[in-house]
Amino acid sequence: ETPAATDAATTGEAPTRFIGNWKDSAKSVMVITWKAPTATAGLTGYKFEVRSGMGEWSESGMLPADQLSIEFTKGSMDGSTSFRVSSVYSDGQSASAKAFGFSGQFE
Repeated sequence: ETPAATDAATTGEAPTRFIGNWKDSAKSVMVITWKAPTATAGLTGYKFEVRSGMGEWSESGMLPADQLSIEFTKGSMDGSTSFRVSSVYSDGQSASAKAFGFSGQFE
């Protein structure tokens, strides 16, 4: 086995295709969904992080590998909230997707 093949087998991939949809007509709860990475061997779950404005990233929690959505409640119209999802693998590797965000404060 060549080193390149070994590297490819152990390289994690980040989730993709993030979409935010309102769950309710009042636009108070947003459901964020994503597509699982193609590299699912050893995938144990997703680390979800949130950042208000340009503040520090805060881990919102770990989600199981079969959960491809999360809900957030909009607390106010002020500022913006950024989100970042990382794939986490059993060998300790993780792969972070590009951050994305929405107007308002979400919890």
